[in-house]
Amino acid sequence: MSNPFDDLEAETAESPNVEDDAETPDAASADESVEPTAEEDADAVESTPASPAESGPAFEYDAVRQRPLYARGETWDAFEKKLRTTIAPALAREDVVDEETREIHDAVLRLATEEPERIAELVLEARREK
Repeated sequence: MSNPFDDLEAETAESPNVEDDAETPDAASADESVEPTAEEDADAVESTPASPAESGPAFEYDAVRQRPLYARGETWDAFEKKLRTTIAPALAREDVVDEETREIHDAVLRLATEEPERIAELVLEARREK
């Protein structure tokens, strides 16, 4: 989610101040050479990578394609337990305490696409066990 106040600093820096009009051109040019412009400040902010804790969810809800995932109760229980005991604490160590379910599900599906052979193995194992 983008910050709705990101553009305020640039607008404030660009709008003339009553005191600025009273300055002489020499004083204004001296200030410009010493202080960075609003564009330079914005570039510096953009080039500084935000920590995962400050950046918010990896993607907006609008980018989601919602599909049902069907799994057995014990599989969901095991997943939710790992989420609480392993995944969430690992994220918390990186100061991410506001993870969204959509981010977790997206990561699970990305992992599945990275290891399709393992998915096939698990399906075959489950069929052999029944």
